[in-house]
Amino acid sequence: MNGKYSLPVVKAVDMIWTSFDKEEIRRGYAMLMQAAQKGDADALCFIARCFMGEEYVWSGAGFATDDDNASKLMQKSALMGSATGVLCAVRSGNLTPSVERGMPFASFKEAFEEILEQAERGNAFCCYMIGNVYYWGDYLLVEPELAKQFKTENKYNAWAYPIAKEWYERSFNGRICAGWGNYCNIYESGLCSIKKDVFEAYYRMLADISPVICNNYGYYLKSEKNDPYNSLIRYVQAAQKGDPQGAYNAGYCYENGEAVEEDIHTAYQFYELAAIAGHPAGQWQIGYYYFNGEGIVEQDYAKAAEWLEKAYDNPKSSDNNRVKTAAYLGICYQEGLGVAQDDEVALEYLQEAEEGIDDLWEPINAMVLNALGVAYAFGRGTEEDIELGYQYFEDAAKLGSEEAKENLQYINSPKPRF
Repeated sequence: MNGKYSLPVVKAVDMIWTSFDKEEIRRGYAMLMQAAQKGDADALCFIARCFMGEEYVWSGAGFATDDDNASKLMQKSALMGSATGVLCAVRSGNLTPSVERGMPFASFKEAFEEILEQAERGNAFCCYMIGNVYYWGDYLLVEPELAKQFKTENKYNAWAYPIAKEWYERSFNGRICAGWGNYCNIYESGLCSIKKDVFEAYYRMLADISPVICNNYGYYLKSEKNDPYNSLIRYVQAAQKGDPQGAYNAGYCYENGEAVEEDIHTAYQFYELAAIAGHPAGQWQIGYYYFNGEGIVEQDYAKAAEWLEKAYDNPKSSDNNRVKTAAYLGICYQEGLGVAQDDEVALEYLQEAEEGIDDLWEPINAMVLNALGVAYAFGRGTEEDIELGYQYFEDAAKLGSEEAKENLQYINSPKPRF
């Protein structure tokens, strides 16, 4: 119940949520830690936000998600009298009955009004939080009687979105980008009048600040404005600022000659940036380049397998990314390419790849079918089933696999008798 943030917290919040610079963010975090050690309840709340994942802090900052620790810090900040802690605890599901009873605020409304006062004085992060209170419906905790007035969520949103929109715009003017996704939803909902030129002006402005929004703006220019050249420029800018999706998108443009001459070397460099930053599709691309020896990349099965396994194990990997990664790993393990040969592991990957075989392309689809034929026809990693193996060879041969044709010829050839 401080009425306003301390100067160290104001500076730290600005460094963490507007700089998008890893070193600057770390300095801001150190300032929060020092403030928290002196009993600053707001600092505890912002420290908690750093460990709540990319919805709360830029992923490029390098903070590891730690929900349990974040929850404890968030609740402690509310109990110590941080209005920010109370609002964030509600939004993140951390305002438990015991915390609500123990906090020094008489109600959620009292905490809201403290943040509202700071927002009205121009604090951009507080403007963002006020926008959230309206956008997410938490304002019904401020004025419970309104629930009787708005019988449906849509009716509430029609009332709340215009208010949230104003607060989000005030936060954008203060370089806080966190509410942009919600603002886009408001724009697309049709429940609030936002002129297209205003929307695009904020989009451009925030794209110059946030690497994530910069990449998204690149996609917007491509899909909505049919402007692939400036789209690529934004992807490159996002990549240079540390956004892995921007790096991947730039790599894709160079690989496929979109708005630029096809350049496998440059594509690889952007894919590598994405891969190192943990982008699953970027990791797959690097593995693919090493497997085939694309462009300036010399074929190296060990490096291929290393990157493919990173892509496969990446929790952010899409189903499609896992399928194509499994296909190449299955081949690697069956043939011992860059890894210790292991028929059982190979079969597991190959069976997973088979489930998504329609999403694969030539020649890898034929390679997977031939490898499955090898597994079953010759009992590698499973019991021998010549009939099933023969069927796989036939399917692979229809797709042009010379290996499958040779395997069919071998099975069909008369065996010598002794």
